[in-house]
Amino acid sequence: MKLLYTTFVVFIISTVLGSPTASGDDKDKGIAVALDAIATTEGATVDIDTDLDLEDDGASFNTTAELDKRGTKFMISTVGPSLRSDMLKYHNTWRAHHGAPALKWSASLAIAALRSARKCVFAHTKNNKYGENIAAGTYTNPAFYASLWYNEVSKYNFNNPGFSMETGHFTAIVWKNTKQIGCAYVKNCAGGLPNMLFCEYYPAGNVLPASNFRTNVLPGRSSPKNPAQPPANL
Repeated sequence: MKLLYTTFVVFIISTVLGSPTASGDDKDKGIAVALDAIATTEGATVDIDTDLDLEDDGASFNTTAELDKRGTKFMISTVGPSLRSDMLKYHNTWRAHHGAPALKWSASLAIAALRSARKCVFAHTKNNKYGENIAAGTYTNPAFYASLWYNEVSKYNFNNPGFSMETGHFTAIVWKNTKQIGCAYVKNCAGGLPNMLFCEYYPAGNVLPASNFRTNVLPGRSSPKNPAQPPANL
C-alpha cells in the first residue's frame, strides 16, 4: 500500500525562565520546549508495511528500558506501561471531547518511535511511514509535552479548517480517522533539550486538502470534558 505525502515543517521554540527561590519556587531555570508540526498531502510515495498489525498489539512489547552511554551521561529510553497508559489516557480523552474514537496502542508504532527517539536528535523521522508528533525540552513529564500539542486547539479556526504549522500537533491528535498510536520517551540526551517525546500515528492525520480537516477535526463538545493539565515535571 502506498501513502502519498509531502512534508511541511515548523519549529516552534519557546523559553521560560524562572529563578528558584529559598521558599521552594518549583520553576526550573532555563526551561526550553521545542515542538515540530507536520502535514501530509499528495506528492512523493512511501511504502507502508502491508503486514502491520493494526490490532492492539501492546501486549507483545509492553515495556523496555535501555541505558546507552552518551558522553558522560546515560540516555534512558522507555516505551513502558506507564507511558502507554498516560498517552492513551490523555489522547483518548481529548479525542472523545472532539467526537473522535479512541486510539489503540500499537507495539509496532512504539518500536518505531523508540528507534527514532533514542537517537536523541530533535527532528522528524525521515521517510516515515506514519504520522508523527515530537517534542523536546527540560520538562520531565511526557504527558505535559503531549498537552502542549493539544493546547494548540486555542489557535485552530474550526470555521476555516485546514493545516497550520501553529496547530498541526493538535489536529494530528484528534484526527478522526487515526486508529493507533505508539510513543517513546528518552531522557538525558546531550545538549539543551535532554528529554524527547516521539509519538507515531496510523493512519496519519493532517492529510491535505483542507476538506479532510472539516470531517476529521471536529469542534469540542460539552461532554466529555477535557482532563486537567498534567504537571510539567514528575
